[in-house]
Amino acid sequence: MSTKAEQAAQSRQGRIISLKEAADILGTSYPTAVRMASSGELKAFRIRKTWRTSDIACEEFISRQFKLQAARSRSARREG
Repeated sequence: MSTKAEQAAQSRQGRIISLKEAADILGTSYPTAVRMASSGELKAFRIRKTWRTSDIACEEFISRQFKLQAARSRSARREG
């Protein structure tokens, strides 16, 4: 049985998923998802030879990319 602390931690981390599922969420290929996990660009961990991440980590990655693109767009408009 889980404690309240374990349940709270799990809700913050999200559901654990495979990188194949992550690739589907991110709209990318599986090899690209593996490269992103290997480089640390996508928060992930390995269990033996299999990479795992979470749905929350995918959402955080997407959010970071939107913020980065918005900053680049603002910068380009100022220069242009």
